[in-house]
Amino acid sequence: MIIRNVIFDWSGTLVDDLEAVWRSTNYTLQKSGVPEMSLAEFRSEFSLPFDQFYSRVAPAVSLEQLEEWYKESFLEEQRSVRALPHAEEFFEYCRRQGKRTFLLSTIHPDHYRVQSQKMNFPFDREYVRVMDKRLKICEILRENNLSASETVFIGDMQHDVETAKTGGIFSCAVLTGYNTARQLAAAQPDWTVNDLSELQHQWETHEARLKTCHDE
Repeated sequence: MIIRNVIFDWSGTLVDDLEAVWRSTNYTLQKSGVPEMSLAEFRSEFSLPFDQFYSRVAPAVSLEQLEEWYKESFLEEQRSVRALPHAEEFFEYCRRQGKRTFLLSTIHPDHYRVQSQKMNFPFDREYVRVMDKRLKICEILRENNLSASETVFIGDMQHDVETAKTGGIFSCAVLTGYNTARQLAAAQPDWTVNDLSELQHQWETHEARLKTCHDE
């Protein structure tokens, strides 16, 4: 198969914002009167859509109030956000190969505006502030006339794999972000890679005859 369209997640896939998000989440939990989480606990508990995560851990506080507190902290915390190793190189590889590139992320537009100014990811089209990506993926495929058999969604969370399955497209899980290898394996992605350099190597050498894990 040949992949012609690449849909990217943002956080944990292209950019390293895990600790910044964790610290801002703990700030939000502290404001809510809820015990803070260790980084390991956060990775275990955090899930998308994030409104459902907060409804579990801070059910007595409105989402609007939680987001206000979160943004108070993240305004400063996001200064530490950087592109993940190999992310910009892989993105440029996709562009050189003529692949169409898209962003599908829950990130707030204000945060994306700040972060994208520091990093070079010129997508063909961007979809941000998408609370549940599973409800958006089919619309994206239709709007952009993307063939499901030529499209992959690359992400770091179970929700990203589930989104790809909802759209009938390929899924690639990267181990550079929020979910652990065990969590991602439970979602059964088509491919799992340690980072985007590994995926680039696979595509450079085997793309025309790529197999998914389900073919083996």
